[in-house]
Amino acid sequence: MQNATNLPEQLAYYLYKLEDIQHIHTTSSRFHQETNLHGMLLFTKAKGDILIEGRIFPLHQQKVFLLTPGVSVELRLPTNDSVEYTYIRFHALEAAHQGHFAPVKLQGLREVTVTHFPFLLVQVDEIQRKHHSGNAWESMKANNLFQEMLVVLFQDVIQDPKQKLDQAIALTVDYMKQHYRLEITREKLAEMAGLSADYYSRAFKKIVGKSPMEYLNGIRINQAKQMLLQSHGSFRTIAQRVGFNDEFYFSRRFKATTGCSPTIYVKQFKQSSKIASLKNMLTGHLIALGIEPYAAVMNDAFPIAHRFRNTIVVGNPIPDLERLLSAKPDLIVTCGSRDVDKSLKEKMFDQIAPTVTLPFFHNWRVHFQTIANVVGKEKEANDWLERYERKADLTRKQVEQKIGNETVLILGVGKGKMCVYGQRNLGAVLYGDLRVSPPKGVEEIAHYKELSLDALSDFDADRILLTCFKHDGTVQTDEAIRKEVHRLFNDSRWQALKAVQNRSVHCMYESRHLYTSYNPLSHDLFLDHVQYMLMSESSK
Repeated sequence: MQNATNLPEQLAYYLYKLEDIQHIHTTSSRFHQETNLHGMLLFTKAKGDILIEGRIFPLHQQKVFLLTPGVSVELRLPTNDSVEYTYIRFHALEAAHQGHFAPVKLQGLREVTVTHFPFLLVQVDEIQRKHHSGNAWESMKANNLFQEMLVVLFQDVIQDPKQKLDQAIALTVDYMKQHYRLEITREKLAEMAGLSADYYSRAFKKIVGKSPMEYLNGIRINQAKQMLLQSHGSFRTIAQRVGFNDEFYFSRRFKATTGCSPTIYVKQFKQSSKIASLKNMLTGHLIALGIEPYAAVMNDAFPIAHRFRNTIVVGNPIPDLERLLSAKPDLIVTCGSRDVDKSLKEKMFDQIAPTVTLPFFHNWRVHFQTIANVVGKEKEANDWLERYERKADLTRKQVEQKIGNETVLILGVGKGKMCVYGQRNLGAVLYGDLRVSPPKGVEEIAHYKELSLDALSDFDADRILLTCFKHDGTVQTDEAIRKEVHRLFNDSRWQALKAVQNRSVHCMYESRHLYTSYNPLSHDLFLDHVQYMLMSESSK
């Protein structure tokens, strides 16, 4: 590979997209590099040579080779010997004119000696697992992880020794965060960092402020806090799930860290009334349980402020760390985002109070019962859900009697944008609980899909529910959406839609996100609204 100082700076500006990843164990010397894709070879078992464009490179473990499209490659292996490697195929693109991207060749990149090869293999295994999972979201995560891997790979080549040490420590920190459940020793971490155990420990403490095992135990205790609050698992089960083999050692470490035993820890939060909600949807969960949040992020996009008397506002529309800190909550509840990683701000919530973070992709019933368990309101949650199911069943029968098998599209209008809502949010009630037929194509939309007016006719819906999209709670957005709706209604493409011609468009965008938030309160209110719409139609 060319000298680090000559590496093109453009590496950081290119766009990389994973195409495929394969683990190969073979005795064959045949290899074909595609003409339109880059390739990466990571050898885990190797003897012999590899020829790239006629140049010979010796093969051995912990070597990575980067191949440009169409390059000639030949493996020269000892007789009857095998080779084991991972072959990654990917696109490399650079920005072109008018927002387009064009293929680019990563010239000069050939052989890479990786300092932290064990970390690379961990990432490769995770990328391969997600890429071949058959799940679209997991495939998306695989592509994100692949780009992160390239950052580490490229930086490993160009960084000076001090930067490499910092990166080695950072990689072990990331490894502990992701794999704390596994058996991890100081020696294993040092080996992964490419350092002696003693030097690694000294460097880690100097950079992080704690020894590696102290830091690891801290991660495990924080994960245990989440599990203690969210699950009914035994202390032994929770200890094992976070990486402690001995439940008694776990209890001692827990008390040393928190100042109380796991039993006392759980009890004090179930009895606490100082709960801070950092998402509108979670505030809806608490209200359904009969709890007024002690503190909450409030935004008029979810217009329920009239329900509160004493709630402390700690942000609009996102949490303000200073306000949250001064409120001194006992417990924080929040929800992950669709992104893979937490933001820096989200990572700081735990420094203010124990934080329960609900996974974004869990359904609302799981969210509801998890929160109920955390705050000791399991019975109230079960009672609420029973009432809701009865109400939904009654409403479903009324809807079926009124519209039969007619399809209903949920269309969101925002400032210069439009979307179709899928199986989440309002769709969870309409298509799930009420079993209303979605138009063709909606079943494939997990959350929402932005689209143009021209694409609306593809859905050919019998009815349209017109709501808002990405409302920020301001009157300016109210006015902007009204103007968008006015333009929409006067457009010939809109007027040609079947639902429009049949006068079957139901407007509810003035309610902002009261009905489209993903929580039990919103869903219950939407059932009321459906009954109101049915009565309104009957009176016509």
